Amino acid sequence: MAKAFLVVTAYATALLTSQTVEAQWFDVYGTHKLASDSPAAPLLKNASCQPEIVDRPVELEDAILQAICANPRAQQAWANARAQAAAVGIGEAAYLPTLNATAGIERDTQSTTYDGSRFGVDSPGSSQNSSSRYGMLNLSWVLFDFGKRSAALRQARQLLAAANASQDDTLQTVFFTAAQAYYAVRDAQASVDAARKTEDITKESLTEASAKHDAGAGTLSDQVQAQTAWRRALLDRVNAEGEARTAAGALAVAMGLDANAPVRIATSEPLMDRGEFVEGVDQLVEDAKARQPKLVSARARLDAARANIDATRAQGRPTISLVGSLTQNNPSYQQQPQSIPITASRGSTIGIQVTIPLFDGFASSYRAAQAQAQADAQEADLRNTELQVSLDVWTSYQSLQADTANLDNSKALLADAQRLIDIARGRYKAGVGTFTELLNAQTALTDAQKQRVLAISKWRTARLKLAASLGNLGLWKEN
Repeated sequence: MAKAFLVVTAYATALLTSQTVEAQWFDVYGTHKLASDSPAAPLLKNASCQPEIVDRPVELEDAILQAICANPRAQQAWANARAQAAAVGIGEAAYLPTLNATAGIERDTQSTTYDGSRFGVDSPGSSQNSSSRYGMLNLSWVLFDFGKRSAALRQARQLLAAANASQDDTLQTVFFTAAQAYYAVRDAQASVDAARKTEDITKESLTEASAKHDAGAGTLSDQVQAQTAWRRALLDRVNAEGEARTAAGALAVAMGLDANAPVRIATSEPLMDRGEFVEGVDQLVEDAKARQPKLVSARARLDAARANIDATRAQGRPTISLVGSLTQNNPSYQQQPQSIPITASRGSTIGIQVTIPLFDGFASSYRAAQAQAQADAQEADLRNTELQVSLDVWTSYQSLQADTANLDNSKALLADAQRLIDIARGRYKAGVGTFTELLNAQTALTDAQKQRVLAISKWRTARLKLAASLGNLGLWKEN
C-alpha cells in the first residue's frame, strides 16, 4: 500500500510540475500584453536601456535613462503590474469548466482467525486479498452566478489599470529624482566656479593691498581686511567643492550606481526654453486631472472597489453549474473459500447542480458593508488626490512664473555687480577710492553670483516640478 501511495504521489507531482512549466509559456488569455514589456518601457518610448556610462561626461538624458532602467522601485512596480495582469487571467478562467482527474492503486489484505478451543476443534482461519486500480474524472462548469464572475473580472481589470498607472507614477518619480540630482550636481559645480572666481578676486585685492602697504600708500588695516576676505573666500570654495562631491554621490545612487562611482556631467548650459508651459494655469489643472498617473490610479481603484461591491453581493446568490463524473475501477479479489471475482466496474454521472446559500452567520451582510465602506474610502481618496494635484500644479506654475522672471533679474544683477567691482578696483588703484568700497563691491559680486546660481537652480526645479505635477515628464535632449 505504501509503495502504491508513493507511485501515485510521484505521478501527481510530475503532473503539477508539467502544468507549472506549461503555464509559464502558455498565455491563452494574452495577459502578458496587458502589462509593459519591461520596467522602463512606459517612459522609454523610442529610447532603450543601455550599459552603464563610463569614461565620458553624462548628459541629463543619460542620467535619467540609466536611473529608470536600473532603479529597484521601477522593477517592483513592473512586477506588481504583471501580477495583476495574471489576476485578470484568473478572472477569465472562471468562465471555463474545471476538469480534475484522480487515479490510484490499492492493495488490501484481511485475515480472520476463530477460537475453536471451547468446541474442542482446531482454530479455523480465513484470509482475503484484494487489489484495485481506479480512476475518476470530475467536471464542473458554472453556468450562471448572477454576475459574480463578471464583477470579479471587472475588479481585476480595474486593479490592473491602477497597477499600470502606479508604474507610470513610479517612473515619473524616478525620473524626477534623477533629474533633480543631476541639476543639483550642475548647481554645485556652478557654486564651485563662483567660489573660485571670488577667491581669485579677493586674492588680487590682497595682492594690491599688500603692495600699497609695502609702498607706504596703504594701511595695515586694509591689508588685514583683504587677507580676511581672501581666507573667507578660500573656506567658501572648499565647502563648495565638498558639496559638489556629495551631490555627485547622490546622482550616482539615483542612477543605480554606488555612491563612490565616478560620475562626470556635461558642462554645456541648457537651453532656456521658457515657452514650454504656455497654457493658462486653469487649463494645466484640467490637463493634470485627465492624465496625472496618481489620479488615473485613484480612479481605477475606485472602480475596482465598486466592482467588489457587486462581487460581494453576488456571493450570497445561487449558482447553477453543470457537473459530471466518469469512474473506472478494476478490482481483483482472492478469497478463501473461492468466490466469483469482480474484474471491472464503470460509472458515469451528469447533471445540473443548483447551490443556494441559506445561512452563513450573517457574514454576507458584513462583507457587503465592508465593500461599501472600502468604496467610500476610495472615493474620498480620489477627491483628496484631485485636490492635491490641483495644488501641486498651482504652486509649481506660480513658482515657475516667478523664477522665469528672476532669470533676467539675476543676470542683470550679476552684470551690475561685475561693473561695480571693476569701478571700485579702478578707483582703489588710482588712490581715489577706499578699500572699504572695494570690499563692499566684492561682497556684492559674491552675493550676485550666488543669486544667479540660485535663480537658475530654482527655475530648473520649478519647471521640473510643474512637469511632474502634470504627469508630463519625458526624455529630452538639452543643448
